[in-house]
Amino acid sequence: MHPDYINSLVTFLVGGVALLVYWLTKINEKRNAATIILMDIRHAEQVVFSILEKGVVDNFLKNIITDNNWNKYKHLFVSAFSQDDFSAFNKFFDACIEISEARKNMLAIFNASLVAKAENLQQLLLNIEDPTSQDGKKAREKIINKVNNENYVFDPNDPKSRILRSLQLMGRLSNTTAFEKLKKIAGTKV
Repeated sequence: MHPDYINSLVTFLVGGVALLVYWLTKINEKRNAATIILMDIRHAEQVVFSILEKGVVDNFLKNIITDNNWNKYKHLFVSAFSQDDFSAFNKFFDACIEISEARKNMLAIFNASLVAKAENLQQLLLNIEDPTSQDGKKAREKIINKVNNENYVFDPNDPKSRILRSLQLMGRLSNTTAFEKLKKIAGTKV
């Protein structure tokens, strides 16, 4: 065999193997992305279900989404989803981000309110004239009991309203054909 033919054949084989590795990597990346997005959707829907079940939005609300993986990976599903599918997924994840931001604001306000309450308590305790006297000790105990028994902290309605509005807009993805397509891409049956 002529050395030029062998060189061409080896180059062709190396190129073919490189193309195969690239193609398999892309398929694996798409499958992994689909699995991550499925888990995000299921988690978000569980959080929504718990909100609807309790009927209350409070400080114990779990974070609905940590990372917007849909924004990170949606380019991988352009050929698999219709425009309506993309719109549904975008609407769902936009609502999740809005809920997550509102939750973050609600917790920040709650924590600021607790700090203000603690500062107020400290100031009241510092205003006791003689804290070591019997009357001072009684006044101190009375103030501490009063503050501890009062569990009110400022609870703003705006973040809660944002969460409830977003819940109404987001819809449910797990019962759509796009979700089934995503499950098929991920290679999961359940």
